Amino acid sequence: MHHEMLDHFAAGVSPIHRLDPAAKTVAALAVILATVLVGRDHFRPLIPLAAALVIYQAIARVPVGYTARHLLLLSPLVLGIVGLFPLLEPGRALWAIPLGPWRIEITQAGLVRGGHLAAKCVLASWAAFLLMATTRFQDLLQALARLRVPRVLVIQLAFMYRYLWILADEVMRLRMARAARDGGGGPWKMRMRSRVDLVGVLFVRTYDRAERVYWAMLARGFDGTMPATATAPARPVDWAFAAMTVAAALLLISADRCLYG
Repeated sequence: MHHEMLDHFAAGVSPIHRLDPAAKTVAALAVILATVLVGRDHFRPLIPLAAALVIYQAIARVPVGYTARHLLLLSPLVLGIVGLFPLLEPGRALWAIPLGPWRIEITQAGLVRGGHLAAKCVLASWAAFLLMATTRFQDLLQALARLRVPRVLVIQLAFMYRYLWILADEVMRLRMARAARDGGGGPWKMRMRSRVDLVGVLFVRTYDRAERVYWAMLARGFDGTMPATATAPARPVDWAFAAMTVAAALLLISADRCLYG
């Protein structure tokens, strides 16, 4: 079965693709940190961050549709969080909705706070997606190991990415088998019971698959470390890119603190 990998465009030949994975990781973390720290109720500090990501994506030649599609996958979660701010944040009421004995007010401060948080979520996710789109996942794991990320976390990420698609295949097979037996119809209670049974069977199969994978890895000599491929040493231009990005992020954070307190 076909799955769209997160590093689908990592085999490109742009200047961004040729940068060292560790340097790109440091740069992406700097952008995400700046996105989180700048501003509370104003959008101006986010404009240079968005411009930098646009330039990065244009140089890397990553399709806009790819990024937009993956950002839309996060939109329900983001909307579920920021949608509460206009209702809970105190301030000048723009609209009032009577709901029985209660009165729900949508405030201007809540809309600004919610929009600001949504913009931050989009920019941080955008930076992470561009990092994965321009770096092979195996290279990204080696970069994390070089940056002294705990080995247990790196191994867990490797296993999660490798076997997530196997789990997705298993779900698709179970859904096809269920549809072949009941056609996906029937009363609502029967459909819900079928979905609950599917989750239970998936858990049992996942546990069994994990056991077999573990014993297969031990039989092949797995000692708790992931095999690493030979990589070219980082060039001065790679770390210059990372250093300039970190410096720009720190400058933006400092300017935000000075101008807006």
